[in-house]
Amino acid sequence: MSTITVIGALMMIAGIMFGSRHEATEQNVNPSEVTDGRLFKGAWIIDSEKAVIFIIFFVIGIIAATGVVAWYFSRREITPMQEAMRLQRNFVADASHELKTPLAVIGARTELLDHRLQHGKDPDPVIEDLKDDVTRMDNVINDLLLAAQSAVKREPTNLPAAMQHAITSVDLLARRKGVSIRQSLPPSPGVPLTVIGGRIGIERCIVAVLDNAIAHSPSGSVINVAMGIDNTLASITVRDHGPGISGDPERLFTRFARADSGSDHQGYGLGLALARDIASRYQGRIDVIPVDGPGTALRIALPLAR
Repeated sequence: MSTITVIGALMMIAGIMFGSRHEATEQNVNPSEVTDGRLFKGAWIIDSEKAVIFIIFFVIGIIAATGVVAWYFSRREITPMQEAMRLQRNFVADASHELKTPLAVIGARTELLDHRLQHGKDPDPVIEDLKDDVTRMDNVINDLLLAAQSAVKREPTNLPAAMQHAITSVDLLARRKGVSIRQSLPPSPGVPLTVIGGRIGIERCIVAVLDNAIAHSPSGSVINVAMGIDNTLASITVRDHGPGISGDPERLFTRFARADSGSDHQGYGLGLALARDIASRYQGRIDVIPVDGPGTALRIALPLAR
């Protein structure tokens, strides 16, 4: 601000001097020929009208420059705060969405537990499942916190085991809707399919895709889950037999986007966006692939461990 003020003042003085005239010019005398011993060789006559105009422009320029500089530095100061608020909003939305599925499973299991107690059946199997659900929820929260800190946990992960665990975690929700999940064995059952990535993150990715398929599947339909290998990538393909996708499928991976598929499901448009974020975290990808007939197929591809 001091620099702007000094530059503006110098420009104003230069402008006033440029608009002024030497008193000797009134008598048609060259000022350089005046030798009266004074430093400026005679007096200068300042045009008051021009001086006022230059002063007004100087004041306006200082005000404008001050506003621009203040706006620039305020934007620089507020940008980290805006980014922190954006990350906070995203984390709250992501956590709310990620916990929605395990909470729904826990709710369904408590109903099942109440049913077994009322009919005098052994509640222990349901209680054990509830313990697993609570542990799964705790793992999801920890993985969300790691993701919020941009920390990537890489570890060899058995993909078939992660897929089976993800299917087990949503199987109760599928059965309550009258949907069955049918999985295909890996191409070589004796050879473990190992990928590099966090086990919890990969399971979250698969659960998000399965949850989307369940939500858009009509009662009585089947969701097919198949594994495959393509060069250096292991893939999991989840296909439902719902109404399918109209328009650009890429919009499904945008946060808060919803598919206009005619389904009764009213989600928040976060599941597939989170699934793609997780796959990208482990140098993988998730895409919609074309299918014959009704339904939607999504393929999760992750690099194989070498």
